[in-house]
Amino acid sequence: MATMAISVPIIDYPAEDHETWRRLCDRQLDLVRNVACQDFHNGFPKLGLDFTRIPDPSVVSARLDSLTGWTLVSAQNKFLDAKEWFDHLVNKRFPVTDYIRRPHEFDFCELPDLFHEYFGHLSLFTHQHFADISEHFGRIAVQAETEKQLLDVARIWWFIFEVGFIKEGDDLKVIGGALLSSPGELQHACRPEVPKHPFTIDHVTATPGMYYTYHDFYFYLESVEQIHDILDEYARRESMQP
Repeated sequence: MATMAISVPIIDYPAEDHETWRRLCDRQLDLVRNVACQDFHNGFPKLGLDFTRIPDPSVVSARLDSLTGWTLVSAQNKFLDAKEWFDHLVNKRFPVTDYIRRPHEFDFCELPDLFHEYFGHLSLFTHQHFADISEHFGRIAVQAETEKQLLDVARIWWFIFEVGFIKEGDDLKVIGGALLSSPGELQHACRPEVPKHPFTIDHVTATPGMYYTYHDFYFYLESVEQIHDILDEYARRESMQP
């Protein structure tokens, strides 16, 4: 049975917005080629995006639904708080905005625009294991009884799926959607001199996310399986049901 989702508006974008999308796609596909994780590369073609035109959310939503049972939902063009965000995830809905960054925000957009979401995040949602992990995040987050617990889960999500790295062989590859969709921060984060720390719950939950500027350091996972271990360990610590 298809998952029901809140309608995402269909916008008649001007030609300049489609041109921004094309330029972003052309540049970012080149930048991520050697640094994105393999699951990004495997999933991206499944989205069937047209690099010359901003995606139709209804088409992409139907495609994701057929692949993993997830659908798109309107983020109402705002930065969702953690409770709203995880309420969507537990219901297998991924929030998307309908605006695209302005030309002066080409390298770094402070708020998550549609390029961030379609290009940066949705490749992973073509894989059932990542779709299931995201739903698991939602299940744990909705059990939060304190603001601290909700903030902890949000920071764990942020430092994995927004600005995270993951080991592949001897290399660190990018898994975070904010990096994958940001020409400026991606190049900053991949510099050898920018620190990458092993992912630990205590370090991550004590580290605020830098939403409006580049991060001073990043965290990396040893494997995809480690995400399950992190969530389950945190749930046990906080007496939540994993």
